[in-house]
Amino acid sequence: MIMKLYIINRIAGILAGVKINKMEDKAAKSALMQNYLALRKFLKSAQEDKGEIVRKFQEDWKDELAAVEAYRRKNKPVVGHLEYLEAERDANKAISDIFDREVELEIVKVPEGSMSNPELWGIDITLEGIPGSIEYLKENGIIE
Repeated sequence: MIMKLYIINRIAGILAGVKINKMEDKAAKSALMQNYLALRKFLKSAQEDKGEIVRKFQEDWKDELAAVEAYRRKNKPVVGHLEYLEAERDANKAISDIFDREVELEIVKVPEGSMSNPELWGIDITLEGIPGSIEYLKENGIIE
């Protein structure tokens, strides 16, 4: 399956909230764990690249960073920092490009019924959010 890294990032975030070890279906549990580990493997490099861009940007612009953040905290337009803003746009574009890359990965589909138990979902995901999360996982080939 070919998937963009930003989708993989969102799926991994959803799966991180699932208490996989509480799944009763051993095959589904194994498949979900295998999928999660595969997703995280692809994300590791992208997240490291993102971190390096952020670190370098902050290092290069440390003298202006506090001034720009002060404007933003006050919800005021940033004035007099055009080079900073241009560099920030470039850094954000570079990060966006990283997560817009497509990768090919092997996914083992998990039966929908094995994911419907609310006890599997972390406390940060509301009952209202579970159907949306399940639907997103279905749309992206994790759940059949």
